[in-house]
Amino acid sequence: MDSEYCLSLKSGIERASDEFDVNTLIVHPKSETDVDAQNIMINDMLNSDLDAIVIMPCDSSNTKQYMDVAKERGIPVFSMDTEMYYEDATYIGSNNIQIGEIAGEYMSDLLEGKGTVAVLAGTLIQSPHAERLEGFREYVESQTDIEIVYEEQAYCSFLEAVQKTKEIFDKYPDIDGIFCTNATMALGVVDRMEFMEINNDIPIIGVDTQSDSILKILDGKIAGMVSQNGYDISYETIKTVVKHLNGEKIEGNIYIESELITKENALKYLNSGSVSQTYN
Repeated sequence: MDSEYCLSLKSGIERASDEFDVNTLIVHPKSETDVDAQNIMINDMLNSDLDAIVIMPCDSSNTKQYMDVAKERGIPVFSMDTEMYYEDATYIGSNNIQIGEIAGEYMSDLLEGKGTVAVLAGTLIQSPHAERLEGFREYVESQTDIEIVYEEQAYCSFLEAVQKTKEIFDKYPDIDGIFCTNATMALGVVDRMEFMEINNDIPIIGVDTQSDSILKILDGKIAGMVSQNGYDISYETIKTVVKHLNGEKIEGNIYIESELITKENALKYLNSGSVSQTYN
């Protein structure tokens, strides 16, 4: 709960819980990289009186220990925002391969299909960041003459992104563009580039629908963001769980639409409320 995006997930859960008259308990580790702490929390929850559990796994592959417990106890499991690999759990969230492709196509448009780019990814044991990187890489390698010369994890951290940005420009002072797999890292890149007085013409593309990053688009500091509305994802998740508990059949995964946000439509996102938001 240390980013606007995660707070928007919490807001959507709270709003849907009120509307559908269900009791929800939100627990989370201090860091999204703390896999062991999360696994302990999930196992504790599974040994309490639950009708269903929604999990946003810190590690998309490290799920067997608690999934076995859930199956044994007959507790239905849903994954929100972050898919579980190798498990039969309904996923509600973005199509993250597609998000990477959208970012890759826009980067190609901005660079006219050629140049060098750097990528800052979040934690790659989590499906969203691994898949966004995969989609971006596949697009630029197959459809353009763009070369990815720098690719590192910044763990969704503003400070890590600040440090990695210096490293990027130390190694590649003529870099043509930077893609970040979330908004927090994109904001870190902007901060460091401003401190280093680097030309704003270098396009930065990020992911998420956060008001702070959209304002940077309007200021010309970020070229674009691929939308991911946490509020909509979590609201739809609770709605889906309630349908299941009421006996309705859920057919496959549920994807929340993503689209490109640029200076041309950024103001529309802010004015329409289609940004990550806090519900009171």
